[in-house]
Amino acid sequence: MTAAKDNPVVIIGAGITGLSLAAMLTMRGFRTVVVEKDDYVGGLARSFTYDGFTFDIGPHRFHSEKEEVVRFVRETLGSDYLEIDRNSQVHFAGHYYPWPLRPKELLLHFPPRIAAQVMLDLVLLYRKENPVSFRDQIENMYGTTLYKHFFEGYSSKFLGITPELTDRDWATTGVDRAIIDKRLKMNSLWQLVWNTILPGNVPEVKFIYPRGGCGVFTDLLAEYIKREGGEVLLGTEATDLEIENGTITKLAAGGQTIKPSLVVWTGTVHSMAEALGLEQPNLDYLALVCYNMCLTEGQAFDFQWCYHGDPDIFFSRVSIPDRFSPNSTPGNKRSYCVEVSCRVDDEIYSDPDKYLDRIMRDLKHVDLLRTDREVISVHPEAFPTAYPIYKLGYRRDLEHFQSQLKGYNNLYAAGRLGKFWYNNMDHCIEESLELSEKLARRLSPPGGRA
Repeated sequence: MTAAKDNPVVIIGAGITGLSLAAMLTMRGFRTVVVEKDDYVGGLARSFTYDGFTFDIGPHRFHSEKEEVVRFVRETLGSDYLEIDRNSQVHFAGHYYPWPLRPKELLLHFPPRIAAQVMLDLVLLYRKENPVSFRDQIENMYGTTLYKHFFEGYSSKFLGITPELTDRDWATTGVDRAIIDKRLKMNSLWQLVWNTILPGNVPEVKFIYPRGGCGVFTDLLAEYIKREGGEVLLGTEATDLEIENGTITKLAAGGQTIKPSLVVWTGTVHSMAEALGLEQPNLDYLALVCYNMCLTEGQAFDFQWCYHGDPDIFFSRVSIPDRFSPNSTPGNKRSYCVEVSCRVDDEIYSDPDKYLDRIMRDLKHVDLLRTDREVISVHPEAFPTAYPIYKLGYRRDLEHFQSQLKGYNNLYAAGRLGKFWYNNMDHCIEESLELSEKLARRLSPPGGRA
């Protein structure tokens, strides 16, 4: 047997990156062991079900320009998925607008004063040569008017730090993640106007969505890994790492002693530093509380998710599960996933029920609820590490931490948490495809399926 067969690839974290990578390596004939500290798989891609209502952690879906990513998703799901049109919106100045913006909304429905100021910015836009902060970058891209009315309040509310103290990377990655379709260029005010004023420039976007929620995808990956001889160890952590000459030679997990060929860490940078005995990096993650609301029959809204930037509205985004799949709700019922970002030491994280009245009040304010009687039940779920926080200086701290990892010759960081990288599920799969090829070349494929 080869060394790769004798010594498994150990993957820390059973989120979408860890499970996708393990499945891809398994397809190539390598033995993998996935180690997950929680009692379930999926990470931020898991789903929750209460009395027939199914919720994802916000608006999850699959969409990629990479054929290999789409193929992997389809092959994993088999026939158990839907293809759905995108319908996202933004709530602005008391009204709902399609996002990305459409021609008639910008020209006809925006408050005239703001629309005029946007057009003036187009003519007089002054670009800073070396943008540093989120504010610098957004004003360079879209001008002062859209920054003030669209981006400033949302970013401040979402991250809990001012745009002046937020790195410009949050602007570039945030817009990219919100736009989704790479065919739609919106990285400047000119591109925004081009794609909103000229008819036909807003492409239709099709999503792939599992009928039973995004958690179906990660469940299927875990089942495949185990069926093909791999292991998924839940409720345990990788401890007692032994390192010789920069190589992780041994670790403990799930009552086992494992001698890994390679270790891929998709957990947080802090858990990685602790396991390796390194200095804790000066990097922070944003926590998230989702209020999963089971609702009666009533007024339906046709958007899948909507951004709420008004600083007086407590939540930042609302998604509607049955707009992704009708299987998400029983009968003719409805549901909302209401997202509030926070830090783990905030009161809302430890006691989300205390803020339910505020959530209900603001849902009524934005016309998503009419009366409390529409609510059957509410199930808050809290997630400690939902987003990396790109505060000013984070790149220096991240590079310092990553430089320490170069001393380990069989360790790789991956995923949103391990690489401190704001990505979507599609990016996780794309990264896993690239990394699986790299690891397979290093391990000398044992003749499995490539």
